[in-house]
Amino acid sequence: MAAEGVTLNQYAMNLTGGERCGKNQLEAIRAGFHEMNVLFAASLPLNMSGEAEQEFFGPEARSSNFTELIEANLQRAIQYANGGGTGTVMPDIHVRCDDPNDYCDVGNKRDGKHVAYNIGNEPHINFCRRYFGLDGLEETVENVAANSTLNKDLMAYYNRATAWARQIMHISDVGEAIVEAASPQSTTEAVNNTWTLQEYRTPMNTSFLAGVANARPNTDNPNDVQTLKYGFGATRAKLLAGLSTQAPYDAANNAENYALFAQAKYIMQKKNFYPFMPAISFDDQVSLLADNDLQEGEKKRYACFDTTDVVKRNQRTKAIGDPIPNSAPGLSRRQIGGLDLGWAIAFLTILMIT
Repeated sequence: MAAEGVTLNQYAMNLTGGERCGKNQLEAIRAGFHEMNVLFAASLPLNMSGEAEQEFFGPEARSSNFTELIEANLQRAIQYANGGGTGTVMPDIHVRCDDPNDYCDVGNKRDGKHVAYNIGNEPHINFCRRYFGLDGLEETVENVAANSTLNKDLMAYYNRATAWARQIMHISDVGEAIVEAASPQSTTEAVNNTWTLQEYRTPMNTSFLAGVANARPNTDNPNDVQTLKYGFGATRAKLLAGLSTQAPYDAANNAENYALFAQAKYIMQKKNFYPFMPAISFDDQVSLLADNDLQEGEKKRYACFDTTDVVKRNQRTKAIGDPIPNSAPGLSRRQIGGLDLGWAIAFLTILMIT
């Protein structure tokens, strides 16, 4: 399962596209992808009675029905390193830096702005300039762990691998969400108040806080709508998992919870302690629901807290990226399919020798 032994040349997929990404940007994207695989490799096996599991997916009494969903999502995430399960070959990922949806600067100083966003729940990610200000996984963990003031603060460890991890969970081939809704089996049953609970599976997006005072525009314009408090950052991720006002699957449906959970587990594996801050007590949930300052989350924001980081693909935006010369983390299936048998055997022999 360990991805640390996997090099950039051993992934059975490609990063494609690279629109308006410079050489250094592509290197940072490629390095973050590799580090993301290392991060997710630390996330399994699950122990739903563990501290990180309970803080990010909820107490066992609430999360027990969704353990298989959570584990399956993490298993699919580690498949990019062919690290476990069936060894499924995952889809190529189209990466870009040209912000085709003009979405990178959505937000403000208070609400934060995006470091990256997913396009259409496809294997398609745009990286914003703020991504390139994030440090690498190892550098971040070593520096923060050595700082006695910060080393228990999970968000102080946020790095480019964590940003990648959140985007990976939005890809429909990786992150699956569950929604339960009551619906009548027939018109007659609806009249008689007879309803059945239906379960739906969808791609994973971003959950938001329920039962709290959401912000509203300061105008009477009928087109103005309330601003939801999306589940970005450790504080909101933990509130999703622990508040009784949330559906028991809200945390399991939120990409940020998986990314921060994997980050916490990696730190535990490397440094033998759990970065428990921010610490939240759920004994008085009425006070939590009224605490706007707490709900605002961290000062450093790695997404716009008031908008999701999944957007629809514009019709003019090409879904499939062109190959990036000499930049792929691995040999793509298209390339493999084009090799004759003798050349492929020779290639594999070289890999085994090296």
